Amino acid sequence: MSTHPANLNRFHRDEVGAAYTLSYVMVVPMYALLVCVIIESALFFTAKLGTVYAAYAAARTASVWSSATTWDKAQARAQSAAVKTMVPFASGTQSLSTPSAASVDAIKYLGAYKKYAKNPVNEKYLLAKYGYAKQSVKVDLGGPPASWDADIKARVTYEFPCNIPGVGRLFGRRNALGRFVVPIVTEVSLANEGPQNDRKTLGIGYGTVLD
Repeated sequence: MSTHPANLNRFHRDEVGAAYTLSYVMVVPMYALLVCVIIESALFFTAKLGTVYAAYAAARTASVWSSATTWDKAQARAQSAAVKTMVPFASGTQSLSTPSAASVDAIKYLGAYKKYAKNPVNEKYLLAKYGYAKQSVKVDLGGPPASWDADIKARVTYEFPCNIPGVGRLFGRRNALGRFVVPIVTEVSLANEGPQNDRKTLGIGYGTVLD
């Protein structure tokens, strides 16, 4: 088409095909939102797999340590086990923690990671994931087992961060930091691995409470 001013003016006034354009303009935002929901759902279900493993790790830790130390310390170990398990599935962009403020546990985790990882990721990114896992994973064991043969249940709650604001407003809720999150809850029940009697001893000192 010629760039003559008269031709440009006629092209500007021409409305041929406007009806088709309007339908595309109306559909594209909904289509984009659908794509975002699919992406966010894939991330959500990946995190759900992480909570299943984290709940198992917490229950397993509690079942082993419940008879070897105090219940409070067993709970602390279960919480730590769940956090470490969720680090690979946690967000690396939502954490408030910084490498300079990383905890001793985070530094130890980083050291172990660097020792065994063949292709390690950036340290700041890994520490950010650890920081978010620590502040977003909660473990509830529901109290000490009633008897030596009672199962131990671990309930893990992880606040999955909505990375896309539009999806977060539809399915999430605001947490204490004002971010949109979707709580993921997983519960696991395992048999108690303590000594199989009320005295909690096998005759070799096993079951003695450790300080």
